[in-house]
Amino acid sequence: MSMKELFDLYSVFDGFDNFENKGDLYENIKFNYLQNYASVALNFKLSQKSELALKILAKNSRKKYSINKKLGHFKATAALKELLELGFISFEKSKEERFFSPKGQKLKKHLRGYAIQDKILFSSHFVRFFYYFLKPYEELILNAEFELVLELIKKDFEHYQSLCFELLSKEFLQKKLDLAEISSFWHRDLELDLYYEDVNLCFVGEVKYKNKKVCKNVLNLLKIKALNLDIKPNFYVLFSKSGFSSELLKLKESDLLLFDLNDFKELLKEE
Repeated sequence: MSMKELFDLYSVFDGFDNFENKGDLYENIKFNYLQNYASVALNFKLSQKSELALKILAKNSRKKYSINKKLGHFKATAALKELLELGFISFEKSKEERFFSPKGQKLKKHLRGYAIQDKILFSSHFVRFFYYFLKPYEELILNAEFELVLELIKKDFEHYQSLCFELLSKEFLQKKLDLAEISSFWHRDLELDLYYEDVNLCFVGEVKYKNKKVCKNVLNLLKIKALNLDIKPNFYVLFSKSGFSSELLKLKESDLLLFDLNDFKELLKEE
């Protein structure tokens, strides 16, 4: 089985206990999920508000307050509480610092309504896949329109997998560097896919899940982000689904680490 096939299976069936391998990814989705949808759905005995919250979070930035607009503050808070207690989600804490205006001065207008937000992490890719693709197309699935559902999944599958690739990149680095936790960094103006800092080590990184090689401009933009955040990393780390441009590979910079899908071989076999 190729690394891409291993990753495809991992990104869809991680956390699903009753998986039976039928070979092709979409045959697996059809057999394990679509044809057995009634039994699969029994894994999710949730309130309506919590199911709506998961459908929204599965497809958006995963920021804590992103569900408030659809649910309202109180229902959103109750939904997150239920999902946390049942173990479907956890929080990735924001590392952004609060703004403080000089004494006697008001905050600038564009900052007054700004709220620092944690992000939601799903307990498994199975949970996110279910609410990204299956629950939204439940009516089609129950009507046995499986081929249509599979076509809809194919159209958005690469976008769905980008977060799976990012999370696997974090897990890979944690094991490779023997670190307890690697996070992301985000604030109102920019985001870093990978961020780690302690007294001895600091690195920042970007993760690209696209069908083209990562070029030097991605590294240049990463360095600009670090400069804007006043971060002085020991290493810059890039992960790419499709490898790297010859220009980037020729750099041979001692503070640059490059990884692609093939580096996940042992990790995916464990998964």
